[in-house]
Amino acid sequence: MKMNQLLRVENLTVEINKGVISTRIVDHVSFSLERGNILAIVGESGSGKTTLCRALTKLFPMSMKAEISGAVQWGEKNLVTCTESELQKIRQQTIRYIFPEPQQALNPVATIRKQMNLAAPAMTENQLEESISAVEISNPHNVLNYYPHQLSIGMAQRVMIAMALLARPALLIADEPTSAVDASLRYKLLNLLRCLQKKHQMTMIIITHDLDVARKYADYVAVLLNGQIVEIADSNTFFGHPEHPYSQSLLKAIPSLVIHRFADPGEPH
Repeated sequence: MKMNQLLRVENLTVEINKGVISTRIVDHVSFSLERGNILAIVGESGSGKTTLCRALTKLFPMSMKAEISGAVQWGEKNLVTCTESELQKIRQQTIRYIFPEPQQALNPVATIRKQMNLAAPAMTENQLEESISAVEISNPHNVLNYYPHQLSIGMAQRVMIAMALLARPALLIADEPTSAVDASLRYKLLNLLRCLQKKHQMTMIIITHDLDVARKYADYVAVLLNGQIVEIADSNTFFGHPEHPYSQSLLKAIPSLVIHRFADPGEPH
């Protein structure tokens, strides 16, 4: 791997088996990611975005029979051939996820404190409170005692962000991180996430169907269609001169992106 390269994916293929039927969800995907960059993976629902990113660390439910081939090069390790115990350590320490629908991702019968302690057992009470404060939640001591149902959707999403950042991961994968919140809160949360990404010098993958999110926050954009990457380019090139017909059709479907092609001076790009 190159010195500044954090992740290299080569011919990654994922097939999901349901009984005697096998469906290829990710089809020979290859890309690389440099340290400190943000990659947006875009595409319509069902294109394979979430499956692709879960396959990087083989993060699938036990009940899901997923066959993964190819290579996910992470330092000296190929994550595709790692044992489950090795992958658990990587998921806990260096590659973390933020999932959509935060109130479903959180354990409904455990306090926020207990869940954060499970995510990072070595953290002190002060460190837990600081992590909650860092995502702009007031009264962190009280919030740590809450159960998920006592949080608004926006607060639950911030808690998920705080939990993901506890280990200071090298790579943060945010799967539709604002899908559960309304438009007024969406960009506030994304701005917060971008600030924390810069502060901790993380590399990040954002899974989104919202091209405006990709335009404002990503350094690079990868377009997924039927499980294949049909185009990958730096953000300015992609939004200025998309090459693939599917990419062009995506941009034409959203007129505001043509009018506001480049980020305004006040936007965090």
